[in-house]
Amino acid sequence: MRQQIRELLDRVLLTHAPGGWEQEMNAIVREELGRCNANVQCDPHDNIYVVFPGRESDRLSLVTAHKDENSLIVRKIDEDGKMWLDPIGGTRPTRFGEGPFDLITESEVIPGILHMGSTHSSELSGRIYKTKTQLLTWDMVYLDCKLDAGQLAQRGVGVGDRALVSRTRKTPTYLHDEYVAGYALDDKAAVAVLLLVARALAAEPPAHDVCVGITSAEEGGVSGGKYLCRTLQPHDFIAVEVGPVADEYPIQMNDQPVVLFKDGSYHYDHVLSRELIAAGTRQDIQCQRAVIRSFGSDSSLSAQHGLVGRPACICFPTENTHGYEVSTLGALENCVKILVEHFTNPGR
Repeated sequence: MRQQIRELLDRVLLTHAPGGWEQEMNAIVREELGRCNANVQCDPHDNIYVVFPGRESDRLSLVTAHKDENSLIVRKIDEDGKMWLDPIGGTRPTRFGEGPFDLITESEVIPGILHMGSTHSSELSGRIYKTKTQLLTWDMVYLDCKLDAGQLAQRGVGVGDRALVSRTRKTPTYLHDEYVAGYALDDKAAVAVLLLVARALAAEPPAHDVCVGITSAEEGGVSGGKYLCRTLQPHDFIAVEVGPVADEYPIQMNDQPVVLFKDGSYHYDHVLSRELIAAGTRQDIQCQRAVIRSFGSDSSLSAQHGLVGRPACICFPTENTHGYEVSTLGALENCVKILVEHFTNPGR
């Protein structure tokens, strides 16, 4: 499985998938799910999903990972071509620093540089001085493609276009064949997990109907997962996510997946959460348990809005969330094993 995980990560982590412009991920997801001999569907919210009929069809379980990533949207273009940005999702410029960024238009990707300003300056350069003395915000930095407003307009650039870290910085880093590092493991690494789960369910039918959903627009407000949940009305809803490693949590950076019992948005169903832990035990995998803050998932936000009865969330331990993220390949593999066990042999 290690090689399969790496091959998928090498593909998905190089894509550009800002919320609302996820075509590159869509192409990979459709291709991979299409190999599962299942009916690949796409809804008006750009969620892509397949339903695997179970040995019994008395209920539906939904399991999701989101394909979008943290990104920016152009809010203002100066005459000299400086582009000012608003975030889509919870990220800060300190997570990227000055460096290559890509501007995505309707027809092309234009390379640019995220600018903060020259360090060799004083308080007389007010904006730059703020970048040296205050917590960085997106109002202090700008994107520059070295094209003025007229040249940008000729190339179809306008307010509302997306920007995100350059593809030249997206090649994943592997450490000792144990760790993977890169931008947007949240949640593209989880997409890789679910593509492997889909392969397994295509080979061995689940006990009950299972929908594998690759959702859109999570970072900007979890709208894709809620839309899909409202449409399908599942009995259970499991999200696959990053598990933030931080001093305040008992999450250890190892190969043990994390089952959440509460996040910053809602509490998870204790019975379903324990069923996931039990599935891990049957596979000789010990799960970590956590209650975390400043976090929400497809399933917890759906439960908060009364769209599902039994939400759960399984995570892979991750450092530097919403930045240059690091996780373990073993945890990704173990998430696959637990989910396949849970769906094919529940309560065994």
